[in-house]
Amino acid sequence: MNKKVFPFVMPLIFVFIICYTLLKMHNEHFSFQYYFTMFIGMAFLFIGIYSYLQKPNSIVVQYFLALMFISGLAIALSTPSSWDIKPAKELEVITVSFAPYILMKFFEHFPSSTKPTFFRQVRMITLFIAIFATLIYFFIGIRHHVIVSKIVRPCIVVNMVLSLLSCIVIFYLHLQSNSDKIKNQMYLLIAGFVLSFAPVVIFSLIPDVFFSFSGVPFHYSLSSVIVFPMTLSYLLTKQEIVDFREIFRKISFQLSVIILSLVVFNLLLSMFYNIHLKSAILINTLLVCTFVVYDLIHKGLEPLKMKKWNIKNQEIQKEKLLILQQLLNGKHLEYCAKLIADLIHKTIDVSGVCMIWNNDNIPMILHKTGVFLHFDNTELLTYVDESYDSMKFNINERNVFAYPMNVGTTNMGWIIVGEKNNATIMEKEEEQLIEKIQINATELFTSAKTLQQIEKQLKETMEETKTYEQFHLLLLNEQEEEKKKLSVFLHDEVLQNLILLLNKLELLSKNKKMDNGVFKDIKESLRSSISEIREMCHELYPVIVEDLGLEKSLYSLKRKCQTNHNVAIEIDYNTNLKVIPTSLSIQVFRIIKELVYNAIKHSSSKKVFVSVIEMNHFLNIKVKDHGIGFKVPNRLSELSQHNHLGLITIQKRVHQLKGTLDIQSEPGNGTCISITLPIDRDGTNENQSITSRRSFISDARDSTIVRKRS
Repeated sequence: MNKKVFPFVMPLIFVFIICYTLLKMHNEHFSFQYYFTMFIGMAFLFIGIYSYLQKPNSIVVQYFLALMFISGLAIALSTPSSWDIKPAKELEVITVSFAPYILMKFFEHFPSSTKPTFFRQVRMITLFIAIFATLIYFFIGIRHHVIVSKIVRPCIVVNMVLSLLSCIVIFYLHLQSNSDKIKNQMYLLIAGFVLSFAPVVIFSLIPDVFFSFSGVPFHYSLSSVIVFPMTLSYLLTKQEIVDFREIFRKISFQLSVIILSLVVFNLLLSMFYNIHLKSAILINTLLVCTFVVYDLIHKGLEPLKMKKWNIKNQEIQKEKLLILQQLLNGKHLEYCAKLIADLIHKTIDVSGVCMIWNNDNIPMILHKTGVFLHFDNTELLTYVDESYDSMKFNINERNVFAYPMNVGTTNMGWIIVGEKNNATIMEKEEEQLIEKIQINATELFTSAKTLQQIEKQLKETMEETKTYEQFHLLLLNEQEEEKKKLSVFLHDEVLQNLILLLNKLELLSKNKKMDNGVFKDIKESLRSSISEIREMCHELYPVIVEDLGLEKSLYSLKRKCQTNHNVAIEIDYNTNLKVIPTSLSIQVFRIIKELVYNAIKHSSSKKVFVSVIEMNHFLNIKVKDHGIGFKVPNRLSELSQHNHLGLITIQKRVHQLKGTLDIQSEPGNGTCISITLPIDRDGTNENQSITSRRSFISDARDSTIVRKRS
């Protein structure tokens, strides 16, 4: 299902089921306990939904949503199921049966670490038990209630206990191989787990199912379960996967409005009507569900409403890129100001635009169009010289609007826009577009100034020294962030525009407005470009590591290399449940990927061995091949003469990570590269080493220790 539709459909289904069971049981059964369990179930669902809306592409959040949905539905339907209300009982059997499997599936990805084999085996057992219990219930248990009490319910309880114990064991194992910070989070998770599920399982389910006597009423013991999503919410925030503080800030106003509305509604209702408590609770619950449905439909239709403005926003981004390219190509500020003015005219039908730049505290007019061509420059500068806020003023009986370009407390210039040609006031969306252009223009002109300063500094540095080390350090500082920005831009802007263009061409071809042969040629070219851009995005920034973790990313790299290059990749990965930080995982993935491709390109080896081992809070990485090898030079910089620039880049990256590098190679005997990195970034050994086959030699010019053995 489409990711934009999915988070709205799930709560709508949930609310429909809740309202249906409420209305069906209202006349025959009434219980405050049902409302209690229903609101707990809805709390589960909305915690999952709001976390999914914040980060829909995270696999951890996707399974968290599934866990909250299936658990919330099971809790909400527990009371009507006990009264044999259809379809509540059937849905409860399905949700309760599969909840343990979803629980283990979630904890297989959170926290991000290599899970033992037994955990995956137990997860598959819970799946088989869930399928078995569900099939027994629907084929036999519906007609024979004794089957439900003797087989189905015990299977469900055993499935729950099995999954809960397995999760607690895996939490305990994490305590033995992680930092104090991770240990504290595991202690909290274990405590929350026990407090949430122990009362329900020990005091309600086990006595009722296995010993045939009534324990603590289910609706009492169930109140402890709310601790579980609260604990997970806190830990997901701490792990920087989802920020629930931001979520609460966004919905707190909506909650306040709903509560106030319900209070006013109930006061008015009590003043004019004599409503029983039973009916009042039902009405208020249905009103809450109505608010929820309205909010979901409103959010679902908002993208359609904003489609027109989104297209204009895309045009702004395209023009921003064009202007930035002109700046990089050395074009004058006047030319870039002209492009910005043209962009405003394309976006909104205004009578004129004037661009003013504050050059070293001296304002100067870069470009003006329309009505501003007839205004005196001195008069324009007088109006804005002292202004640091957006304002409206009148020049020659014409209304104009000034938008300052501020960076912090420093004013960089102004954008002055005339009134609309049709003399109407600007719509809210049009004002937002101008403000967006204002922000982008400020960034562009500031970037131009920064680029000029960087270019000047770079020239001065190049004149002072021509050594590779200084040049490399100058360019390497912002490399990773720029790669990520470029990858995001290519994926979110260029790639999406190409896909949109392809869809439009397919529509034209479908309506027979384009020659079929021409369409096929263009379609093939666009698909090739889309594929190349996707590949470039993956090369620039490995999002797969951020989403799936280091281990699965390495196996994905293995499959790609074996498919594309016919080279066998053997991987040995064991981090002993140690949680590897995402930033370090991305760097390690880049290093291993570069080494593997180097081996494929230069070694002529048909097999490459990769190992990632955690030991004493250090990550030991080894990439080994049995290829042709090479003679390791005395100094690291000499590798550039033998087309080994990748190794120089790796050495610099390892140095930044406070790790050690060891290279062993000689012609005909393959190459083995070993890297050791501190996981917690507190390592103190910053020596780099290259190993060949002779005695030890120190070379300060390369900032490395070069070791050779005979």
